[in-house]
Amino acid sequence: MKILNVCDSMAWDMVAYQALHTAARFAKQGHTAAVLCHKNSPLYAECGKLKVEARPFTLKAKLGFFETDGWDIAHFYNMPGLSPHFLKKARAASRIFVTQIKLGSQESFQKLAQLQPYVDLYVGACNSVQEEFVIAGIDPQRTFMVPPCLNIGRWESAMLIKPAMFQKRPYKVGTISMDRTLKEQELFLMMAKEVLDVMPETNFMIVGVKDERIRELARGLGISHKVDVLWERNDIPEVMAMMHIYAKTSSRPGLSMSLIEAQASGVPCVVPRIKGLSDFTVNERNGIIVEPGDPLSCARAVIRLIGDTPACHSISKMAFDYVNNNMSVPVVANILLRSYEDVLQQKRR
Repeated sequence: MKILNVCDSMAWDMVAYQALHTAARFAKQGHTAAVLCHKNSPLYAECGKLKVEARPFTLKAKLGFFETDGWDIAHFYNMPGLSPHFLKKARAASRIFVTQIKLGSQESFQKLAQLQPYVDLYVGACNSVQEEFVIAGIDPQRTFMVPPCLNIGRWESAMLIKPAMFQKRPYKVGTISMDRTLKEQELFLMMAKEVLDVMPETNFMIVGVKDERIRELARGLGISHKVDVLWERNDIPEVMAMMHIYAKTSSRPGLSMSLIEAQASGVPCVVPRIKGLSDFTVNERNGIIVEPGDPLSCARAVIRLIGDTPACHSISKMAFDYVNNNMSVPVVANILLRSYEDVLQQKRR
């Protein structure tokens, strides 16, 4: 099978990660796979590292003037700017898949719905995205849910040391956030203050966007001596290995790669009940779900986990198993390959 993944993301984000690692897996299984992306993007560079064929996504290509002959599948990843002309040309030679990973506005989903004549299957990265497809007017039979993939091997070592980590005190509670409004970090620090009032020996860690105002927020709450602010890091598996509990305090809908990475590392996660974020968490099984925007609710969950080592161990194991069984690169790639085969066997609409 010949598969072309198309991604115009200029960031190294969850979208680019999916386009790269699925293509790499397809190639490893003997298929012809390539990624069409911007030549100066991190994705293009990462393709070189994994020896995945990368083709430059030029302005001419974006307008629909690119060669699709020879590709059985053209799979577009999170491309809000897709035009009917673009897809009509691509569909003349290939079957079309559109994956939406991010939860956007209602208008963005309605634009995707207008492309139905040219799309064989819409793929949502979580149940919430699939629901938005249907709300926008897309035929439910032309939607499918495929979770985001993760290269489990990078995170497995962190998982293996967790049983021993849960025996150590004090606990370290962490989060990873690139929220430039700092609302997420502020809620995390407010939660930390509540925890420290009950368990003053607990330590905290914030990784992500570099902004000195985060330290100022911690000082304002009188807890700066208990909070490590590490900015953006490239050694996230090692960071996850140091965490006992991961607390996500986002109030915005959407998936979080760091949350999935924490689960893959066997870190018990406290997650707000928000579309996307809580889609892959079963309360009290592979994580704890709390009310969004409520630092006290989050703090209570963290305090309970700190005081219950068996619960931490159980949630840790189930979290890892869930990601390993449902989101590992081989599993996700196989699901996609089967959906490609099914569509190729169907007559064109």
